[in-house]
Amino acid sequence: MKAVHVDVRVNPIQYEVYMGTDLLDRMAQDLQEKPLAKRYAVLSDDRVSGLYGKKMMESLEKRGLKAQLFTFPQGEASKNRKEKEHLEDAMLAAGFGRDSAVIALGGGVVGDLAGFVAATYMRGIPVLQVPTTTLAMADSAIGSKTAVDVPYGKNLIGAFHSPVEVYMDMGFLPSLDERNYFAGLVELIKHSFIRMPALQDFLSEHRDTVCLRQGEDYFAVMETLFYQNSAVKNEIVSRDQQESNLRKVLNYGHTLGHSVEMASHFERIHGECVAIGIAFAAYLSWQLGYCEEEWAQKQVQLLQEYHQDTRIPEGLTTEQLIQGMKTDKKVRDGKTEWILLAGPGKLVQRPDGAYGIPVEEDILRECLEGFRKWQK
Repeated sequence: MKAVHVDVRVNPIQYEVYMGTDLLDRMAQDLQEKPLAKRYAVLSDDRVSGLYGKKMMESLEKRGLKAQLFTFPQGEASKNRKEKEHLEDAMLAAGFGRDSAVIALGGGVVGDLAGFVAATYMRGIPVLQVPTTTLAMADSAIGSKTAVDVPYGKNLIGAFHSPVEVYMDMGFLPSLDERNYFAGLVELIKHSFIRMPALQDFLSEHRDTVCLRQGEDYFAVMETLFYQNSAVKNEIVSRDQQESNLRKVLNYGHTLGHSVEMASHFERIHGECVAIGIAFAAYLSWQLGYCEEEWAQKQVQLLQEYHQDTRIPEGLTTEQLIQGMKTDKKVRDGKTEWILLAGPGKLVQRPDGAYGIPVEEDILRECLEGFRKWQK
């Protein structure tokens, strides 16, 4: 088992991220030896709870820990204020108080929603993150961001609330369907572009093992992959938990990605949309003169090798995408700000050291049309 030590310098906050297999029993043992609360509210969606809820509860009960399972419908559509209120009311009705803690068992939606519940319940109670998907392991379980979606955009209502521990069990990964498995890896691929070129090499070298999800070394390869990925995320988040500057680089590909996600009414899942956004950001970097076309093409190639369609979906107009980007959190003075790359791990900065590069709307329109032709 490997672990990444997270040392957040704002406040300061420290927690461990564990990677391995059969970690539910390890988590229960840890909680028995160092109790975090009198009662544990396990929050999960109805699909994940059907797969792992019983095992989670048995692991906790075997150690004499009091816990109750609360579920909600799976999918992005549940990541809203109404579902958050429903979970909070259920916990209140069950008598959970300030001596309670939340365990988030599931993917990115579960982690965001359960983390936000923990951030505000009784003015804040501890949360443990137990991610079950590639997306949650690669991104949302580390970094302390929690949020819900609203009609105006994704993740616009939320809070920073760090987990006490994170347990990434590689044994969850074989149960993922193909689409979610590969889409979740997009965030990890993104980290290789912005911060760790060696991670790109690892992804290329072990592509068959990762894609086929078989072989004696599969779990070991995935453990190493998420270990390296977590080190990247940790290094950035530890230096800038509140996203004042450096942490913005984690939004690479998300400006267009979120717009595609909303315009498709969430029919396309997060990772698929971010893959399109990364491809466009790479193209934009080239068109604005920050990088060579070869680097832009290399990014697209790796995404496609991991089963991603990097083209803008037919039926989504340029105007729809422009309007969607205007609701993004990264809009400043009416201009969208873009994370751009000059090369592997080479982030473009403004003269004042800021990473968000503002781009005029007419240039975006032109580049979106050019990108469609470049991707054919």
